[in-house]
Amino acid sequence: MSRQDGPHASAGSHTSAVEKAIDQIRQNIEKITSEAQKLIDKCNSKWFLLSPPVKYLIHQKLKEFRAALDRILKIAEEALAHYAPVISLINISFHWLNGVKGPVSNLAQGVGDFKNKNLADWEGSSATYYNEKVVPVQKEAVEATAEKAGFISEWLYGIVLANIEFVTELSTVIGEIAGEVTTAAIEAATVIDIPWAIDRLAAACGLIVEKHVNTLLSIAQRIAQAGENARKVISDRVDYSKFTNGEWPQAVRG
Repeated sequence: MSRQDGPHASAGSHTSAVEKAIDQIRQNIEKITSEAQKLIDKCNSKWFLLSPPVKYLIHQKLKEFRAALDRILKIAEEALAHYAPVISLINISFHWLNGVKGPVSNLAQGVGDFKNKNLADWEGSSATYYNEKVVPVQKEAVEATAEKAGFISEWLYGIVLANIEFVTELSTVIGEIAGEVTTAAIEAATVIDIPWAIDRLAAACGLIVEKHVNTLLSIAQRIAQAGENARKVISDRVDYSKFTNGEWPQAVRG
């Protein structure tokens, strides 16, 4: 998903992307649990037929598999526990864009327009003061308000995209592991096949986790850094250089 999607997409299209990824993560975790149990059951049913060296090999390879799986499931646990705030963040981002920046931008076009045709004939010092001292300040303030709303929306939207990228990447990892566990459960059909299937499973899952975990950590770091930049957002929000006496423009306050 690119940043260009923003103006043309809706909050719903983004929230649905998160919810879809979360649902896939849940479903594939259940699949991993179910298929891994099938694999263990096959091992147990043939355990007495296996030689001590083979039993040791299976034990070690299952430890490797569990270590790789636990590593990614720990990340998945955090994502499943905290995805709801991401949904709120998406809605807030679009609210700033559609509910604040858009309407305020429209106000900027109307500041200074005569609301009554009789005002077009207004002359004298009061008219001069209003047109030269009041209207320009109001217009600049309204435009600054729209700019701030756009800035905050853009900041939030960047965090939104990173979160969507994170859960999508995580969903891919969990899905690939689920596929490998299913394959191993099928391949472990005989006593001879069991150690080979488990050895291949451990190696495949280790590679999958190593391939994706650095990407996940990198995205998580970007999300954390964006959160730390909240001070810049607050600084921009409380910058009243365009607002007389630190107040929001009359056109915005109503």
